[in-house]
Amino acid sequence: MHRTFRSVSPSLRAARSRRRRRADASSSSPPLTRASLLAQAAVLWGSRGAISGLLALAGGEEATASHILVKDRSLAVSLLERLNDGPQDNIEDRFAREAGKYSECPSKSKGGSLGTFKPGQMVKEFNDAVFDGPVMEIQGPVQTQFGYHLILVTDRVEKEAK
Repeated sequence: MHRTFRSVSPSLRAARSRRRRRADASSSSPPLTRASLLAQAAVLWGSRGAISGLLALAGGEEATASHILVKDRSLAVSLLERLNDGPQDNIEDRFAREAGKYSECPSKSKGGSLGTFKPGQMVKEFNDAVFDGPVMEIQGPVQTQFGYHLILVTDRVEKEAK
């Protein structure tokens, strides 16, 4: 048995193509990729939990910090004493130099800088020190599963008051 297929007319093909282009142009949001979904999930399911992570993303709270990570508590205490004993007017430079020498984190190549991040993106102990402690004062040693951190928060945007 022989079947025949009707071909689609050129005008019908052109109309379908126009509809597809209009539909594509009307979607203004960028497509969700697997990587972007995983990144958002990681932030939302961070150490503070999904709800507070979502609220942090919606709000403007964020911090910029540097750290020195060492395995030995006594070394962390020694570094803290040395940094606190020196002049405080150039604490960022001195902290970056010590991070470059002693930190066991890959961020040591950037003077310990972790950049800017939102609540819930770091482990709980680190997160609490950054978002609850003072700005431009070295905090620590803060113990986490990675070791002992000395933390210098250089900037923080607080929650907006409602």
